[in-house]
Amino acid sequence: MNNANGVVLTPRKLILIAILLLILFAVTTLGIVTFLLREQNEPASVAAKPQGTGPNYSLETFNVNLADQDSRHFLKATLTFELSSPKVVSELEKRKAQARDIVIALLREKKAVDLKAGNTAVLELKEQIQKELNAVLENGQITAVYFTEFIVQ
Repeated sequence: MNNANGVVLTPRKLILIAILLLILFAVTTLGIVTFLLREQNEPASVAAKPQGTGPNYSLETFNVNLADQDSRHFLKATLTFELSSPKVVSELEKRKAQARDIVIALLREKKAVDLKAGNTAVLELKEQIQKELNAVLENGQITAVYFTEFIVQ
């Protein structure tokens, strides 16, 4: 086969070009797959960190009246926060009054019957506390909220 440029493409050359193109395609595919798998594995290694192992910060005990209208109920609770970095400890120290105010406001909205009913309400409360406090933190985040004391009367 003669081209206009005078290059002769024999069957042997065509097979060689096809093999080179296949090798190029295979290497490119391997590179893309490796990149995507590595990207997926990195967040998994971060998520594999067991809870309770990060720096933590404890607030003093809270004694608050609950939102029950028909009777007087109160909640006694002590919280400990797991933090994303040690920098958050110093920030929480500076914002201690603000953090306590946020937690008190959230606790006072709850009713005794809801908190006594099951674990779902307590888990939702933990998520609310974490979300509200993370909204004001600048140097990191609260990664978990733990109740070390929780009494509803």
